[in-house]
This record gives sequence, structure tokens and C-alpha cells, in this order.
Amino acid sequence: MDYISILAGVVGAVASFVLLIYLTRRIFRKILNIEQRYLIEFLALLFSISLLFAIVSPQVQLHYLFYFIFALFILSVGVILVGTRKILEEYLTGLFITRVMDLHVGDYVEFNKMKGYITALEDTYVVLRDPRREYVYIPYTYFLRTPFRRIKAPEGHEVRVRLFIPHRQDLRKVRDIVGQVAEDYGLEKFNLDVEKIGVKGVVLVVRGVLKDPRQEDELKYAILDRIYAEIAHQSIR
Repeated sequence: MDYISILAGVVGAVASFVLLIYLTRRIFRKILNIEQRYLIEFLALLFSISLLFAIVSPQVQLHYLFYFIFALFILSVGVILVGTRKILEEYLTGLFITRVMDLHVGDYVEFNKMKGYITALEDTYVVLRDPRREYVYIPYTYFLRTPFRRIKAPEGHEVRVRLFIPHRQDLRKVRDIVGQVAEDYGLEKFNLDVEKIGVKGVVLVVRGVLKDPRQEDELKYAILDRIYAEIAHQSIR
């Protein structure tokens, strides 16, 4: 019996299981609950066991176990893919469509009988606030299949500034600082939206309209300097 092959199989199976668990929790942590995560981890375990038997079966003559476990793994993956194909389609589309079509929080879009401001870009859908201040949830694939118009601000130059704010920061104070800078530079229709909530902090988007487009860079630097100076000051404390 070749113990080196058996050891290599065990090491490979353990390494593949740990890697799959890490990737699953890293990529899908926002869209999977505990039960769904357990299911994915079970699939990772089946794959790792099948890998183990694939390596050691020539030495210990356990081909039938390898075929059985690998077939069970393929069948389980197939059932999950069939059952969640729509969700996966929306999730994967959302990873690329915001950049391909340059969608941002604060854009005013209009298509068919719907129109309004984009207030959030979630994992599988876009949240739209219509003129009646009602929220409409639109799948990402709808934007691929349906022509739409992005309506720019009617006057002045529209400005967007993204800010990453770490956890444990006072968002009300952040809003006050940004509002003061916006007022100093004459930023009209000022608004501060939450674009994304992550593990390490939140991404805020400052929106507004400048009458003089030449002030855009100066405004952005002023906001960033004031906000991150305040964050650094809080960190020192």
C-alpha cells in the first residue's frame, strides 16, 4: 500500500474543503443564510471526499465509493443550480451591469411606465423610488432586456462623490460636515445616500448640482479632506 498517495489524498481533500468553505463565505456571505450555507458546505464536503477517493482508490481499490460519492455530488449541484438559476442569474448580472451600464445611486431613470431615482444597488435587484415616494424593486436582468433613459439634472452640473466610512463613526456628524462643505461651495439639491453596507463600513454617495463645473474637483477634495481628517482625528482618540 502506497502511504504517500493516501497522505496526499488526505491533504488534498482537507485543503480543498478549507478553500471551498473560505470562498463560499467570502463571496456569498451576504445572500446566504445559515441553512443555505450548511448546504453549500455539505457540497464542499462531498467534493473533498470524492477527491480523496479519486486519489487513493487505485491503492485501496475503492473505485465504487468514488463513483458513488462523485455522482451524489454532481446530482446535488445540479439540483441546486436548477432550483436557484434565477437568483444566480440576477446575482451574476448585478456584478457587471452597474459598471457596463454605468448605473449609480442617485440616477434618475425612466422606462415603460416606471420612473424614479435609484436609491440602492442590492445584490440581485435595484431599488427605485418613484415620484409617489414608493419603492420599486427591479431585477438587474430587467435593465438588460428593457430600453431605459437616464435623465440628467436639468440645470447645472451633476456631482457625485463616494465616501467609505468605517464602522463606529458618527454618520450624523459625517452628514453635517458634508452639508457644510456643500453649502460653502453652493452645491444645490444636496443629498447623501447609502450605496452599500459592508462588513468593514458603509459607502455613502454625495449628490448635488453645481452651477460651475470647474469647481467639481475642488469640491470633491474639500469633502474628502474634511471627512478623512475627522476620521483620523477620531482614530487617534
